[in-house]
Amino acid sequence: MGSSRLTSLIIAGVVGLVLGLLLGMLLFWVLFPVQWTDAHSYDLAPEAKAEYVVLVADSFKLDKDPARAAKYFEVWTAQEKEQAFADAIATYTAQARPDKVMNVTDLAMVLGVPLPGTTPAPVATPQPAPGIWERVRVPCLVFFVVLLILVLGWIGLRMAMRRRAEAAPKVPEARPVAVAPVAEEWEGVGQPPLGHFITTYQLGENSYDESFSIETPTGEFLGECGVGISETIGTGDPDKVTAFEVWLFDKSDIRTVTKVLMSEHAFQDDALRARLASKGEAVLASQGSPLLLETSGLQVRVDVTELNYGEGEPPPKSFFSKLTVELVAMARPA
Repeated sequence: MGSSRLTSLIIAGVVGLVLGLLLGMLLFWVLFPVQWTDAHSYDLAPEAKAEYVVLVADSFKLDKDPARAAKYFEVWTAQEKEQAFADAIATYTAQARPDKVMNVTDLAMVLGVPLPGTTPAPVATPQPAPGIWERVRVPCLVFFVVLLILVLGWIGLRMAMRRRAEAAPKVPEARPVAVAPVAEEWEGVGQPPLGHFITTYQLGENSYDESFSIETPTGEFLGECGVGISETIGTGDPDKVTAFEVWLFDKSDIRTVTKVLMSEHAFQDDALRARLASKGEAVLASQGSPLLLETSGLQVRVDVTELNYGEGEPPPKSFFSKLTVELVAMARPA
């Protein structure tokens, strides 16, 4: 697979992840937020806790049952009880309700809740319901943080791929490219090539997959071409490659043209040829018989310059020990 196709898959995955996060936060945080049910008394707002204390104090005034009153606060912390009793006294002191204040004071003495001094605690002021911005502020912040992480990760991946490409050994271009005598359909005679690439596979390169960028002299990206493993045969290590894919991707044509270079054994195997037909046209790999890949705007001449078969099992001439392929990319005349 070419680097541009790999990059497209990565970008598609990042975009899908971001859109999924955004949609999930919009649906389940803004439109359908979590609703509280069966909450405990200690989860109440401060003013509601004060009202709760007064209700328990009124009940205690009637039944005088300390154990029952204590049960209503058995899951509260000492700090929560002290604050709630102080808020209740402060609220009803401000409302001039000495009867309620006396009930709360009596209950506090029975339960051993310390009360504040002469200065009453301030009355909690109910807060207005949060607006739409308060509801979406946190999910928006989370979204932008996730997006920033994804963007930085994508930039880092692109830089790593570029450093890897720059660190790859440069192929010398001293070898002449003969194009006219060997391919009757070659239309690029007389034009300077857009790219001249040489790649070699050797037995043991189980992940062999080479791709090359096709660009204009000014650096404009036109497409890619490459060679990769298509099919192996037999068992054991290393993999025994019996067929390779040579492919051409044209940005203006938005398609990839592929042909399958097959060993003699694979080319004569009708079942194997039929199975690989979905990948591209089957071609017997041989020296001196170049083939042509072409799209609406590009041509790539493929020439096998060195071919060696491996020995031993599987059958003779069924897998490659070495294969060198030369690719010459040209612009296809209008």
